[in-house]
Amino acid sequence: MAKQYLRLTFYARETPIHVAIGQMDADEILGGVKGLAAGGKDIRAFYLFPISESLSTLVSVGEIQTLQLTSKPNGDHWTPPSLKHGVAFYLKGRAMPLELDYTGLGPLDDMFHGLAETHYGEEIPGCIMLSDGAGEPAFFRLDEIQYAVVKSGLIQRPS
Repeated sequence: MAKQYLRLTFYARETPIHVAIGQMDADEILGGVKGLAAGGKDIRAFYLFPISESLSTLVSVGEIQTLQLTSKPNGDHWTPPSLKHGVAFYLKGRAMPLELDYTGLGPLDDMFHGLAETHYGEEIPGCIMLSDGAGEPAFFRLDEIQYAVVKSGLIQRPS
């Protein structure tokens, strides 16, 4: 499968993310950004795709400041972001991610897939409360997500 190297920057975030993605995913997110530039009709609000064998990312198209796709790495560090816990949410105005040691399927899986099915301009559900592996609650607004990185096994819908 052909890979594309994706560099994304987000508003108020100094460090870009660099990931290698499949050609179909590259075409989808590029189409989303083009659609946003053309008025935001018929595009998704979030794009969900694998970035390694074990990690996936969810990206808010409306939060993208710049997007660059190349067929070859061009001098930057092109490895997937590291993840200490099950999921990391990069929220507007926060330098550090909200990291949760999330271990089970359920609300997280539903949230990721639900956001990936939301069309741009539709109202995004207000908030979610998740519990980490120790049962500690974390409450945050879904419209604050710029992007998230998650262990892919946590967001696999049952067949």
